[in-house]
Amino acid sequence: MPIRAIAVSTYGPLEQLTFVTLPTPSPGRGEVLVRIHASALNPSDYKVIFGQAKFLHAGNFPLVAGYDFSGAIESVGSGVVEYKNGDEVFGFLPYSFGNRQGAFAEMVVARVGEIAAKPSTVSHLQAAAVATPGSTALQSLRNLGRIQRGHSVVVTGVSGGVGSLAIWIARIFGASVTAVGSGRGLELARQLGAIATLDRKTSNPFSSEHGPFDIVFDAAAGYRWKQWKPALKPGGAYVTTLPSLHFFSDKFASVFSRTRVALVMVKSRQSDLQQLGAWLASGLEVPLDSVIPLKDVASGLTRLMKGEVTGKVVVKVVDGF
Repeated sequence: MPIRAIAVSTYGPLEQLTFVTLPTPSPGRGEVLVRIHASALNPSDYKVIFGQAKFLHAGNFPLVAGYDFSGAIESVGSGVVEYKNGDEVFGFLPYSFGNRQGAFAEMVVARVGEIAAKPSTVSHLQAAAVATPGSTALQSLRNLGRIQRGHSVVVTGVSGGVGSLAIWIARIFGASVTAVGSGRGLELARQLGAIATLDRKTSNPFSSEHGPFDIVFDAAAGYRWKQWKPALKPGGAYVTTLPSLHFFSDKFASVFSRTRVALVMVKSRQSDLQQLGAWLASGLEVPLDSVIPLKDVASGLTRLMKGEVTGKVVVKVVDGF
């Protein structure tokens, strides 16, 4: 039986997103077929659709975008003993040119090591919303920033999913957070527990008077290490989410510095997803901007691209056609 999805027939504008029918994928060894209940929007989605990030998705058409998902297992492949039909799981598809699927669809195939059981007390909307941004923030702060209790952390892009989740993840680790953003993003940051906020439109956030900081997590990828260097402590780290010529230049220059420059390349790891799920089950919530049906993905991505979103836009795939 075919599945329904929303896709594009060529790289181009979001307005061309339309519903298509596709063959139902079959799980291979060590894989499961997941019926998706909810997905979530990320900037990578419109970049893939525009053809600006071809390294994040295979160029097969019709192209179905979307990475984050939460749903229930429809069937299991050979060798799978961890899950059975009906188990509720969440995760995200690989950010790789080898990925030929998208989560803006009724079903996807996932590797068992790249998903986690969804806690029963956590909604599919929250589970889908936390997958990519939560993993990105966790891997950036813990693995690259080497966050410790008592650290002072800067987070930029706090109106987005990665930045907003980085605030509460940093606080869980016992760090204090200074948020950089504007408008509603700074209001959200204060609600999430940032001890200080810097308006990027009216202040010089990377002035040494605001530091010193142990970690600068540039979730917005809007700055450079050399701008933040005066405000970083010796041994401190600048972590960004996007590669660029500036990044590689700064990476080279940092070799002669007492601070570090790092780029996060998020991976779907079961242990990290389990940790995020446990945090959600303990009462933490992903800030949601809105919940939309699948048919409204184009308008949702347009809002995201224009910077009109505060928190996460979640897609209700079930009954969303």
